[in-house]
Amino acid sequence: MKKLVATFVALMASLALVASAQASNESAVVKTTATPRSGSFYQSYPVPANLVIDAQVNVPAGTPTILPLKKSKVTFPSQVSFHPNPKMPVCTESKLNEQSALGSPSEILADCKQSVVGTGTATLNLFKNTSAPLDDPILIMFNAGTSSSGNAKIKIYGFSKGTGVGILMRGEVKGGVLSVAVPVLSYDSATSVYQFNLPGDGKDTALNRPEIGVVAKGLDPNYVKATCPSSGKLVTNGVLTLGERDPATGADTGPETDVKSPTETQSCTGMAGKAKLSGKAKGPSKVKNGAKGTFKVTIKNNGTAVAKSVKVTAAGGKASAGNIPAKGSTTVKVKAKVKGKKGKKVTVKFTIKGKGVSAKATAKVKVK
Repeated sequence: MKKLVATFVALMASLALVASAQASNESAVVKTTATPRSGSFYQSYPVPANLVIDAQVNVPAGTPTILPLKKSKVTFPSQVSFHPNPKMPVCTESKLNEQSALGSPSEILADCKQSVVGTGTATLNLFKNTSAPLDDPILIMFNAGTSSSGNAKIKIYGFSKGTGVGILMRGEVKGGVLSVAVPVLSYDSATSVYQFNLPGDGKDTALNRPEIGVVAKGLDPNYVKATCPSSGKLVTNGVLTLGERDPATGADTGPETDVKSPTETQSCTGMAGKAKLSGKAKGPSKVKNGAKGTFKVTIKNNGTAVAKSVKVTAAGGKASAGNIPAKGSTTVKVKAKVKGKKGKKVTVKFTIKGKGVSAKATAKVKVK
């Protein structure tokens, strides 16, 4: 393979002296596919999911060259979210940075082997040439922790055995958008295809490349969660920024072109689910007979659907808890009248009701 690549490089180098890639009416396709890791999607309760991100740059048939990829921007479906596990080790800058041994994938993986959140592959076009794509590049996504705003951060390591070169990229999911800058590649080559698998199914999407010392898969099964709305549609948009650079310095040698992908829609099925409420009440230790005490009632929705229009009532008082998401909770203050003999403990009862769902809560208080 290395001999073949070396021959191809020499040929392309000679051609590069007389030709340079120009805008070739490139088009882009960026799409995502989310599937539940087990069971089914719900309409409002996020469940762990496998997320596949596919991006492709296309040129008309017969076009000899393709512009290199400089930046990838993917806008995920609003129903897809990222949840880095705070207990997973972070692939820190001290473990992986631009000065690391990027040409040794086994070393890179060893340094952050407990931080893998996904894997992927890519296709390179050496010297931007479309006639002989190189499909051996691998991609490994590492957990880079979270930003100060709580956004998921990732490091993406790429390596091609054919070129013997590795690169490091970084990304942060902001507002459902992942933007990744791609460094200039060997010979300012183009990336015409890439695929990310987060976290991946651990089987078909796992990297099994023992010849370069890489066997890897995503280790956090809850890294991605998703719902499927009642419309049954998950919508993705993407923009791929293309342009030429000096392979030695990375400086731009031509204009940038933003190529927008058509909106891609994935069909899905989401179960309506069902809300399930429980409540706990806590109040003052003593209340005068006939007087009102202020109690805190915590309502939990342990179901798989939103509990809508939840209200709490008691003798002499009521409060609105609004909508409570699946697996969510809220606390409201409710005034309730206390009646009983002085010195005795009495039970104050609270009724919790939403649309199609109800629960009870009680609190003990001494009458003074």
